[in-house]
Amino acid sequence: KRYNLSNKSKVLDLGCKKGFIMKDLNILLPKAKIYGIEDHEYPIKNAEKQIKRNIIYSNYYDIPFKKNYFDLVIGFSSIYKYNFYDVVKTIKEINRVSKNSFITIASYSNSKEKEIFDKWTLLGTTILQKKDWIELFKILDYKGDYYFTTAKSLNLY
Repeated sequence: KRYNLSNKSKVLDLGCKKGFIMKDLNILLPKAKIYGIEDHEYPIKNAEKQIKRNIIYSNYYDIPFKKNYFDLVIGFSSIYKYNFYDVVKTIKEINRVSKNSFITIASYSNSKEKEIFDKWTLLGTTILQKKDWIELFKILDYKGDYYFTTAKSLNLY
């Protein structure tokens, strides 16, 4: 409801893995155009057939769609695994192709959360405090929604 999605909507799942969210969206909105981008071949090869055809193998900072094509771009815990330069390019691409967006990002607020974060992140490369992510969003004029996954939000302390 928040993003006014309908069967006429176009949605992109950035870092879609095997397409599980795509499949759920397809069930809810069977006539909507649901796409995914994944930068690893394994999940694409192992995605369900009805979803696999709409998953594109690409880096997240190179989205092969025109400006404002998507009504919503979502990215759950996917962009922070890139180096800082590529994170910046990815956020710019999200801005370019989306009318609305929602991303989740692993982060921390204090030294205790940072210590725990460093222990549980397997792929985190761009590791910023919440305030630094927010500053980056301002610099890049990112107007989408976001949520920070932290050690506290995961009940790790």
